[in-house]
Amino acid sequence: MKRQKLKSLTKYILLGYFMYIAITSVVMFALPPQASVLEAAYPTSKMIESTERVVLIAERTEALKVRFDLMDQAEDTLDISYYSMQGGDSVDLFYAHILKAADRGVKVRFVIDGIAHNMRLGNRDVVLLFNQHPNIDLAFYESFDPLRPWTWHNRLHDKLMIVDQSIALIGGRNIGDKYFANEGYVGASNDFDLLLISEHLDEPQIIGQMQTYFNDLWDHDYSVLQTNQELSSSKKLKAKKARERLRETYQDNVDTYPNFYTEKVDWLARSHEINQGYFVHNPVERFTKDPIVWWEMLDLVSNAKSDVVIQSPYIIPSRQMQKDIARRDFEFSRFILLTNGMASSPNVIAHSGYRNYRNQLANSTLDLYEYQDPDQSLHMKSIVIDEQIAAVGSFNFDSRSMELNTESMVILDSPSLANEILETIEQKYLSSSILVDHAEGTDELLENVSIVKQVVVFILRPLTRMLDFLL
Repeated sequence: MKRQKLKSLTKYILLGYFMYIAITSVVMFALPPQASVLEAAYPTSKMIESTERVVLIAERTEALKVRFDLMDQAEDTLDISYYSMQGGDSVDLFYAHILKAADRGVKVRFVIDGIAHNMRLGNRDVVLLFNQHPNIDLAFYESFDPLRPWTWHNRLHDKLMIVDQSIALIGGRNIGDKYFANEGYVGASNDFDLLLISEHLDEPQIIGQMQTYFNDLWDHDYSVLQTNQELSSSKKLKAKKARERLRETYQDNVDTYPNFYTEKVDWLARSHEINQGYFVHNPVERFTKDPIVWWEMLDLVSNAKSDVVIQSPYIIPSRQMQKDIARRDFEFSRFILLTNGMASSPNVIAHSGYRNYRNQLANSTLDLYEYQDPDQSLHMKSIVIDEQIAAVGSFNFDSRSMELNTESMVILDSPSLANEILETIEQKYLSSSILVDHAEGTDELLENVSIVKQVVVFILRPLTRMLDFLL
């Protein structure tokens, strides 16, 4: 009898908990946000003069090279922010370079999303190792809290590296083998990074804005230090073994790919001049944020004179986003929107959400292109305006990036950079894409898509339509 009562009590407790989750992590976010007066008061021009230079990093192997170069040349400070460490030797190599920098005396601050970080299971010993090092501080941003489900949506999505407050890297890549893979790697993810270089160390204008944001993010209550723990002798031993493992992985990689480490790249020689620019980011707060980055992207597009090219891996224009778009005037001759097709998209849930708006987008005045390579995907987030203004960063065109995640973008007035991005998109990606035009019956190449994936996308579409404010 007591056992039966216990089972019944447990059932009601679990039911109550799931209802609590539904209300505080779904229903509360379904309510329309209060109209903010901030957008009306928000300045429309934030461009500042800049003497900095910028390099486009588009090739996957170069993206790994530039990260290692930055960490190897750091002398005083190394500030890092990432969403996720997604697996493979590149993750251990990234940790190994952090360790090498710290061993030289560089002060390292590393903040990463508290849920998506992937530093608990196989890499939990790396946390112990960083805890042991006097020059490394590691913080988790908004860790999982089962008692406060509304915090689950407050995710850190920035991808930033800042070296000695004078060199910075921003883009869409997480850390994982698929982002840095050689040709032939199945499941490779293509992306853009921008490397900003301040030749005049006392004038890091845009990099200075990025540094201020990182400092605010680091000092925020949501970023909780993980490297202030007293370790037991067994954990110290695990930390020691983690150090040995990272050193071994690093040395094996040097022995296998010696040219990768000895070859010197003159990044400055490849750089573009910046006329003006600025750094923009979402507020660091819980619940729905004022969608600062989204407003910036809308301003860029609505001020275009003739030409707009947007690339985003996920496009889910929620009802609020559609309302915001309807309030703007768009007058230009060419509007290209490039995203993943079903064959290339690795995110089935996000792609299911996109399918609900695909026909609407295809039948509008823009040219909707879908990338079709089943072995690679697009992960870059970029906008090019009038072959002059370029924006690159972490922002996807969906509600999650609009008002739930931390997001950041760099907007630059640099015609030569803008044209390099356009050439890369047109030569590498549009050539492997189709133009979706339902008036002519054009559709994607579904022979490259498994039946299982097609069925899953079809089943998920009604659910994602109801929950697109969370996607």
